[in-house]
Amino acid sequence: MITLRNIDSPQRGVIILDKDHKISFANRRASEIFGVAIEQLIGSDLPGAVLHREMGDEDIVEEVLESWCDQGATFHRYSTPVFAADGVVSGRVEIYSDITARRMLEEEILERNTELAELNAALGEAQEQLVHSERLRTLGEMAAGVAHDINNVLGIILGNAQLAKRKLGEDSDVRRSIDAIELAARDGAETVHRLREIGKPVDSASYKAVDLNDIVNDVVRGAVPAWKESGLHDGVSVETNLAPGCRVLGNAAELREALANVLMNAAQAIEGKGNISISTSIGDGYALMTIKDTGLGMSEETLERLFDPFFTTRGAQGTGLGMSMVDAIVIRHGGKAMVDSEEGIGTEVTFCFPACDDVD
Repeated sequence: MITLRNIDSPQRGVIILDKDHKISFANRRASEIFGVAIEQLIGSDLPGAVLHREMGDEDIVEEVLESWCDQGATFHRYSTPVFAADGVVSGRVEIYSDITARRMLEEEILERNTELAELNAALGEAQEQLVHSERLRTLGEMAAGVAHDINNVLGIILGNAQLAKRKLGEDSDVRRSIDAIELAARDGAETVHRLREIGKPVDSASYKAVDLNDIVNDVVRGAVPAWKESGLHDGVSVETNLAPGCRVLGNAAELREALANVLMNAAQAIEGKGNISISTSIGDGYALMTIKDTGLGMSEETLERLFDPFFTTRGAQGTGLGMSMVDAIVIRHGGKAMVDSEEGIGTEVTFCFPACDDVD
């Protein structure tokens, strides 16, 4: 015989089943939970809402029953066998605890954690922007002291290139080479001008729709013949895979400079023979330009400092400004530069820009 003491709990529903799984006892809370009068529960089977769980005599059952009542409450069910003095199972005890408030609190905590994660992500982006701003400020200070001298040199190059063009015919390989020199000199002058503006608010009012494929073709047309003529990187082949419609709002000279810097780095990373592929693509509102090489690749440490001003792995031969300028240009165009590299395998640099549909 089972003795019942102190189980008429206002918080927990208690049901005792006999060995035939008939209800022999139910407290008031159990009656409220099942929505059945105690008199109707006594002698009946366990309500069908919990019969889906097999009532083995030896196991202890613990489960959460959600949206059980009409009120949408959530209950925790605990079920265990009851043994008589001779060790024979004489029934089961079922205890039902209302955990609705706990579940609501858990959901609220989960929601707050999600909000916190979003805030942390936003904070990380803000910190990254601060780092970029500091890089730009450093470059701006450096540029002020050298811009005048560089402009003088570029003026001489540009003037002589234009003079040489006047002495050549319209259809001449030499003239096309001089055209490339003139374009590079003009882009260099634009670079000097931008260096002096670094750290100041970006004025995109002068930006125009630019086709990234034109940028690729211009840079490849100017760089590859120069490599072959000088004997440098003559074992490096350049392939292009350009998708139509890859237009962005920006400054063509800046974009050519960014690509030329990455292309030169890729060529310098290749010892002997190797390949550089340049591809463009568009999708989800973004235009991508990807430069992939089969060079030496970079270590994790180098990757972390790649965009730091004055950081270089080339010793006295490098200035450490190339990739800093690339990063600055991409940011000025509302984009992001992403780098993936593995030592001994190669490097992949991707520029991601907001796409532009209109062309002037």
